Amino acid sequence: MGHIAPAVAADGAANGYTAIAAKFNALQHAAASLMEEAEVVAQRMRTNGNAAVRVAELCAAAEADPAHVAAVADVGEAFGRVVGGCKRLTGAADRVHQAAGHLRSEHQAEYGGINTAMTTSKARQAKPGFYVPS
Repeated sequence: MGHIAPAVAADGAANGYTAIAAKFNALQHAAASLMEEAEVVAQRMRTNGNAAVRVAELCAAAEADPAHVAAVADVGEAFGRVVGGCKRLTGAADRVHQAAGHLRSEHQAEYGGINTAMTTSKARQAKPGFYVPS
């Protein structure tokens, strides 16, 4: 079913330019995967909800116990609520996806040149975080 992104470190060299860019990429890919998975679940629940409605209609036509018909109809409604939740989840994942892409672009614009200069310099550089103002 789903793919779980590996954990990322939160300090030291794990906060260097390329590590942070990789974290933004990982976040964006995880959000995209979540959107896809939520859409698949929503479609499956929509199909199941429609089937439950059809079964409730058939049960009613067959004059089954009204309590049974109502229970089957309730299942169809529950599937519909799941579809709504999946839509909200997809929207949230889309916003995270867009934000991560924006952050990655901003990060590159702000620090890309510095990283290029630093990696091409023959001088030994301070560890990430050394120049952070206090």
